[in-house]
Amino acid sequence: MTDDIQHCPICSSASSVSISSYLYSCKKCGITFNTAYAVKTYSDAYFLEEYQNQYGKTYIEDYTNIYSLAARRLTILLGYLPGITGKSDLSLLDIGSAAGFFLACAKDMGIQNLTGIEISEYASRYCTEHFNIPVIQSSFSDVTPNSLFNIITAWYFIEHTVDPVSVMEKIHESLSADGIFAFSVPSIFGPLFTFKRDIWVQTHPTDHYIDFSPWGIRQILTRIGFRKIYVKPAGIHPERVIDPHSIMFRPFALIYRLISRLISFSDTIDVYAIK
Repeated sequence: MTDDIQHCPICSSASSVSISSYLYSCKKCGITFNTAYAVKTYSDAYFLEEYQNQYGKTYIEDYTNIYSLAARRLTILLGYLPGITGKSDLSLLDIGSAAGFFLACAKDMGIQNLTGIEISEYASRYCTEHFNIPVIQSSFSDVTPNSLFNIITAWYFIEHTVDPVSVMEKIHESLSADGIFAFSVPSIFGPLFTFKRDIWVQTHPTDHYIDFSPWGIRQILTRIGFRKIYVKPAGIHPERVIDPHSIMFRPFALIYRLISRLISFSDTIDVYAIK
């Protein structure tokens, strides 16, 4: 393995620490990066077969859970937007909009100016036909927004991109003043990476290029120009630290949940960044 692939893709430092034969950590940037990164194609099979193999139901069948999560995220997101005079005046762009469940929830909550970007033809068509919401079938890299948005969302999208910083810079440029960028990413400040590193390495997706940390993502977003950044744990899993059958699990879980919310200790994080 040549030395140049060990340079951090964020700061170009050559002092990255090897985690495995293809995963490296840059402590300066608070990230890990994957030198065996490979782009994944999200075909119809993902929404109909691969998702079912992982979660026990197809993406479409999981509508209720995804919609419920969207409602929680939108409630938090709207709480961070200053001086809202009316939701109907807001514009929202959802990158990687999949079958449009998040967009449908936003529409139900009163946001009318909605656009999705989704590379899958099947998912794009599903959103347009079922929710009457326009979707640009394309990769985000091939789209140049012709207007500014109040809200841009990207749930588990950034980690799949070849150049995450450039993508976030483009998103910043596409936001109106005081606009908000809300997204989810995997975090290395969580129980798997901290306590079960071998499992984290073995199960690390090949199509995840960069995994972040709460402080790492704050550094990057601040340099890009975001004024305020809020990071929250996307999932709290005490069972990943201690056996749930242990007599100590219940008191541990209570303390763990409090600490996780306080310091964003989680294998995945939700981020809300205001321009």
